[in-house]
Amino acid sequence: MKNYLGSNNRRALAIFLVALLALPVSLLFAQGTPPLAKPGKYSGRNITGDLVRDPSVNIAELAGAPTSAASSAGAEIHPNQRPVLRPPVRDSGAVLDRAPAAPQAAAAGAPTPSFRGFTGLTHLQQRTARNGNQFSTEPPDQGLAVGNGLVLEAVNSALNVYNTDGVQQLLRPVALSEFFGLPPGINRTTNFFGVFAGDPIALFDPETQRWFVAAWAQLNTATGFPLQQSRLYLAVSQTSDPTGTYSIYTLNTTLAHDPDQGGPRIPDFPHFAVDHYGMYISINEFGINPDGSFDGFIDAAILAISKNDLINGSGGSFPRVVRFPLPFSSGFEFTVFPAYTPPGGGPLLANGGTQFFVSSHFVTTNEHTLALWALTNTKSLDTATPNLNLRAAVVDTQAYHFPTAAAVQKQGFHPLGESLGEPVEKLDSGDFRIVSATYSSGRLWATLTSQMLETGGVPRFVSEYFAFNPVVNGAFFSASLVTQGIVAQSGANLLYPAIAVNAQQKGGIVFTLVGPNNYPSAAFVPVNNTTVGGIQIARAGNEPEDGFTGYPEFGGNGVARWGDYSAAAIDTDGVTWMATEYTPDIARTVNANWCTYVIRLEP
Repeated sequence: MKNYLGSNNRRALAIFLVALLALPVSLLFAQGTPPLAKPGKYSGRNITGDLVRDPSVNIAELAGAPTSAASSAGAEIHPNQRPVLRPPVRDSGAVLDRAPAAPQAAAAGAPTPSFRGFTGLTHLQQRTARNGNQFSTEPPDQGLAVGNGLVLEAVNSALNVYNTDGVQQLLRPVALSEFFGLPPGINRTTNFFGVFAGDPIALFDPETQRWFVAAWAQLNTATGFPLQQSRLYLAVSQTSDPTGTYSIYTLNTTLAHDPDQGGPRIPDFPHFAVDHYGMYISINEFGINPDGSFDGFIDAAILAISKNDLINGSGGSFPRVVRFPLPFSSGFEFTVFPAYTPPGGGPLLANGGTQFFVSSHFVTTNEHTLALWALTNTKSLDTATPNLNLRAAVVDTQAYHFPTAAAVQKQGFHPLGESLGEPVEKLDSGDFRIVSATYSSGRLWATLTSQMLETGGVPRFVSEYFAFNPVVNGAFFSASLVTQGIVAQSGANLLYPAIAVNAQQKGGIVFTLVGPNNYPSAAFVPVNNTTVGGIQIARAGNEPEDGFTGYPEFGGNGVARWGDYSAAAIDTDGVTWMATEYTPDIARTVNANWCTYVIRLEP
């Protein structure tokens, strides 16, 4: 979830945000602590008919078409400032582990990795897309897809397409609202609200040569009052060209026709993957109160959709969809992250088609197990009565710890904060949910952020990684740990790691590096089989994060939003592409200065 801001009416926004921050903790977290049940087998429910095909759009034509006029009139305020949403985590009172004291070291004799990159979407571009009929938002939610010598990046409420040298392939960035055929987030001439789609994700499927983009939104009235309604939007390219025509689909996620009686909900933190037969979208569902505010955690869910229906239209206007509700009964049923499969690394056709997922344990602040999930018989998505099977297995791992502090950044020029008389913000470090997963050539990788202590008891944030060997044999599912480790640097914090490896187990882990001596910077480590190399700063930041979300005048508490996730993918040549957030000294808006950086790492 992210925060939204308009232009100049800080007083009104501050009043709204203070009211939001005064909400009871019960609205930000689910009620109670789950029983420590073991995850097992889960049943799905056919909800075909909820996903509806809409008119197609051509993205290049959108980028070249005139846009509606913008106006500075009215307050730039989104009616629904969204809090960070999580299930409950109980403080276990345990002492945190010590972070490695030295920077992550490269293996002896390892060559320096070859990489280059370019600045991707910026806050300025996202805010001014669709002729400025957008909201200011942070943090950046990073979607990245690569294939056929092109890069598609979707961040918050805009997307763009580049070649591998970073040359923009569209006349301008395209707002997600116009891409999905929606009215603008706000019409700045009339101050009427449309639909503000966000949390975007993107993927290129080399098997079908198709590009996929998804995002979600809560609906509201034209005057901006939030409704008890939500939607998930999905775009599928009709050709191998990401600048061409897309089929658009809309899923009514308000109730999902599920018997859980949880009431209206939103599909937070969506992520997806594809196999030979289907697309698999993982979401976290939180309730919506009658006043439009968000309530406690309901459950996680996995949506399995026929890929053939999406691409070929064989499902007509209603592609086949199976929804797996995952009630929060063991603590593993939150952010059940789907595993991305790179070109040549799969898909796994055994057991009628298999898609893997990974989740962490959200029970106490100190944990040491992960759950691996196997969705099998995915080929049944192409039948009249899909019959998929979902089961989970728990694996013991190294410890990981819930971040309870904030990341300090280097002092520097921060014009928004200085105009308010405020010091440099700290950065939100997120939580320890799984924030990336990759299945490649029989190995399942995952990453998360963890809090550890340096000498003197100073909290630092590290990136933990894990690799497993999952085995599915009919009804039997197990997994063994292949390798695990911690990427850390003394005096710095590593935030929101994402991993991708190619079919030869070569790739990288990308993250933001920030600390008392570092502005927020785009950094990574190379991965070669089970060896992780030294930290490389791909693009150093030039100034502190200076976005509105951390300042008290906008309802903040001195901690700016950051993340919520980075991204990594592999192209058809086995090259690793990664993207994350950093802060350069380039053109910005008054209210935020985040940018994204796209990295090309040679295998």
